Amino acid sequence: MAAALNLKLLAVNFLCIFPFLIFLSEAKIASYIHEDDSLVQSSFCHDTILSFLPPPYRRQKGFACSQPWGSVSFKYFQDGDNVTTIVLSKDKFLGWIGIGFSKDGGMVGSSAVVGWTGGVKNIDNDKEEVEPGIAKFLLEGKNIESVTSFKGELNFTDTPPFVIWNNNSFYMGFQAKFDAPLGQQYMILAIGSDQPTLTPHSKEPSDRLVRLTKHTDQAVMQVDFSSGLFPTCMLIQLISRKLNHGAMGLIAWGVLLPFGAIIPRYFKHHDPQWFYLHISIQIVGFLLGLATVLVGTILYSGLDSNRTPRLKIHRPIGSLAFFLSILQVMALILRPDKASKWRKYWNLYHHWAGRLALFLGGLNIVIGIWVAEAGSSWKITYGFFVTFILLTVAVLEASLGLGRSKKADASPVFGSN
Repeated sequence: MAAALNLKLLAVNFLCIFPFLIFLSEAKIASYIHEDDSLVQSSFCHDTILSFLPPPYRRQKGFACSQPWGSVSFKYFQDGDNVTTIVLSKDKFLGWIGIGFSKDGGMVGSSAVVGWTGGVKNIDNDKEEVEPGIAKFLLEGKNIESVTSFKGELNFTDTPPFVIWNNNSFYMGFQAKFDAPLGQQYMILAIGSDQPTLTPHSKEPSDRLVRLTKHTDQAVMQVDFSSGLFPTCMLIQLISRKLNHGAMGLIAWGVLLPFGAIIPRYFKHHDPQWFYLHISIQIVGFLLGLATVLVGTILYSGLDSNRTPRLKIHRPIGSLAFFLSILQVMALILRPDKASKWRKYWNLYHHWAGRLALFLGGLNIVIGIWVAEAGSSWKITYGFFVTFILLTVAVLEASLGLGRSKKADASPVFGSN
């Protein structure tokens, strides 16, 4: 009996400290994300002298500057001749950065400028050294083959564009002349972690660039070029939406709903407290799951690349899990009295729909980490949650088994003296 009591106390202690572990892990996730995605403040916007940049890009007076997207810094200046000067910077980076002018916030039909850092690229198991460079692109479609180099509606001025490495930071800039002053303008941003594919042994620069590699992240923003302020309108950051969607889904389906399901099995002897605790946790988990679905829907309706083949797995499973969670909420409303003949059928429906929802929710967390190509911090965090839940269930199940065994031993034997 003492062993069973100790096991129950241990399990209860687990449940008591778990909320603190959640907050701790969320902070850890955030720190990993900020570290992995380089969400740190660059000194670019605070530099008063950028003498290493070629003129007129080194000028500071009149430039508007902000960091709208991770550690990518964005500076621009529009003069009276409808010439816009743009400078981008990113710290500790290898790959390519692209910025495009879009009519509606979409990729198709946009004209862009892409700069790449240079480095080693493997082509058919053969290494090639790619030199830093910058070029115009026309985004004619959603796939890589439709992104055409050295085309587009942007008209460069006689001031040549540039790419520069300085103090472990990458800088790129260009000047474009427009027919009229820019006002509110959609700008699309993209980053690729690999070098573009170049045609070797080509003499002309326009013949060398074949295609960009698949971008690894993207965003879209509205900039008011006429105001000289950055930005005065909406900024959509897909990075933060991914983070919010993933964190809320992990807490809802990986923590709250599983622990809410544990309570009815192991704590029914605390009646009616177990019922109110169970309902409270599940409702909070359901609302957080609802928020996860809403953010995921907005995320999916963002730029074109969100519609990857992997989402054909992630979205349907998430939708089914959420539908089952709605059925669980309905189960609370339709719950019959204990004496009702329908109670056993309600129990079957409630128990198995809940178990299937939890299984699909947990599976979809794993798929979501795979879809987002998240770092090891997400895998470690979710692995910790799963391990913790399994250990808690094991302790409670052992306690329950010991309690039943003690009761059986204490029961009188029929016919004994």
